[in-house]
Amino acid sequence: MTALDQLVRLHRWNLDEKRQKLAELERFRTKLLGNIEALQAELAREQAAAERSEIASISLPAFIKATIDRRQKIEESIAGVDRSIAFARDEIAQAFQEFKKYETAHGNHQRREALKQSRREQNASDELGIDLHRRQAAGAAQS
Repeated sequence: MTALDQLVRLHRWNLDEKRQKLAELERFRTKLLGNIEALQAELAREQAAAERSEIASISLPAFIKATIDRRQKIEESIAGVDRSIAFARDEIAQAFQEFKKYETAHGNHQRREALKQSRREQNASDELGIDLHRRQAAGAAQS
């Protein structure tokens, strides 16, 4: 394995790692959004219970305040995750550019090597043809 092969592998691995990190961040963001939906559903259940019971209606304002506070904290977390996602996407773009640079260089190297090999094979074939032609010419001159 050439050094260029190893560089391509290294940059592909680096790119894959960054993509996995982005996927984890996006899953976490989705989970946080699910938490907000769960809070909304819980709030709706508590409001329905408060309508049926006078005792539950007394504690409803405190519950609403706590729910609003929790929602704000979750929204702040989502904003932080969104910043992390944007940063991760930038890192992926940079890693992809590096990967493509080495992948292109590797492809160019392989094409050059294939061309060299093709030329060697053509030269060997030409040598055989010339040698065969000489033998045939020498055999015809002796006859």
